[in-house]
Amino acid sequence: MPCDRRSSVPGDLSRRGWELTEAGDADAALACHREATGLPGAGGRTWFHRARSEQRFGHDAAARSSFGRSLAASLPPAEAKEAHFQLGKLQRDAGLLAEAEASYRAVLAIDPLLAGAHILLGVVLRELGRLEESVEAYGEGLRLNPSVAAAHYNRGQALLSLRRPAEAADGFRAALRADSAFSLAQEALGGALLDLGDADGAAEALSAALRQRPEEARLHHSLGKAHYLRGRRQEAAAAHAAALALDPSFAYAHNDLGNVLSDLPGREAEAHHHYAEAVRLAPQLAEAHSNLGTALKGLGRHAEAAASYSAAIRLKPHLCEAHKNLGAALTELGRPRDAVASFATALDINPQFWPALYDLLDGQQFLCDWRGREARLRELERHLDEWHSRGRLGAGPTERLHAGLAPFHTLVWPVSDKTRRRVALSRARRDVEAAEAAPLVPPLRWGGGGGGGGHGGGGG
Repeated sequence: MPCDRRSSVPGDLSRRGWELTEAGDADAALACHREATGLPGAGGRTWFHRARSEQRFGHDAAARSSFGRSLAASLPPAEAKEAHFQLGKLQRDAGLLAEAEASYRAVLAIDPLLAGAHILLGVVLRELGRLEESVEAYGEGLRLNPSVAAAHYNRGQALLSLRRPAEAADGFRAALRADSAFSLAQEALGGALLDLGDADGAAEALSAALRQRPEEARLHHSLGKAHYLRGRRQEAAAAHAAALALDPSFAYAHNDLGNVLSDLPGREAEAHHHYAEAVRLAPQLAEAHSNLGTALKGLGRHAEAAASYSAAIRLKPHLCEAHKNLGAALTELGRPRDAVASFATALDINPQFWPALYDLLDGQQFLCDWRGREARLRELERHLDEWHSRGRLGAGPTERLHAGLAPFHTLVWPVSDKTRRRVALSRARRDVEAAEAAPLVPPLRWGGGGGGGGHGGGGG
């Protein structure tokens, strides 16, 4: 359907161009719109219709220019609002975020109650890194239209970036109320609940997401982390293994599977393998180097362990656990002064990381270095009192750090009998847990040949 070039009225040609646009004839439609905007008297509406046609056929740069020309001319408020709105979308798609922000604010100056403009302004502000403003814009849009599941989800993600996981979780729940099949919201809810320490809730949400996306390695990995926090080591190992079956190059899953296996009796060699794979696949992952060091130390390979801890520290100088563990490896290598320096560095980084305080006291005693000893002993007792009062001593993955204390060390320290008892109780709890988790030893089978002899043969 050709454009009727006999007309010299811009409006007639513009209407004809739009008819051709709706008919899908891109070449004829765009020719007609170009003809219309080239005539004397072509105003804002003519440029607006040309812009919509260019946008329809994917000529985004041309459409941005034409919307700009339409707004520079005179447009009625309804069409001006639409022009700013569409221009904002095109600008965001082109990465012109500041310009897109200005366009959406222009929309809201015309119509402050347009929920979609508030929500898209929230998107742009989040991409600009202005998270607080983004949360406010999303919130206003959702106040006007609370049924937009994606807006609840995006607001929740902005809140997560602001380290406000409880509010983020509420946002993800709102997204699921608006769309119960929104699996990304289920996954995000699981992540927020993990941040909040609600491992059971996280496992429930992540399992729901997995029912819809069973082939996604990331979800299996997150579920494994939730199971680990629940103390369900076998389920955690199975989830991380499922992630690796889907994506063998998933370094974080290797690292976290190593963490699980290192807690299971007799799985130390497997843990070492997965830590080594994590380091191979993600050599920039400081935690994997540190964990590999711990696995090597457990295998008695202290020099290699020290090298791994040093690699972790080069990547992340403030990783206090790596400094503490480097000190432990150096102790085994007969370098007590270097070990004490590592323990002291760990405490400088985090004065509350008291396992390093314990090792520092032990190392100083070996060196007969009494500087600061009394104050540090009182600090150790204060930590033990605090944790005992919470009922947490020796329980849970983080709290089990306290069970690493060797009770006999306290016998030669000037600490109270109460502290000695607490340290012994903490270690006893750890040992009981390890015994309960260990596989049962099969019953001994007494030897015996065909003649019925052997250990069980013969009478009394």
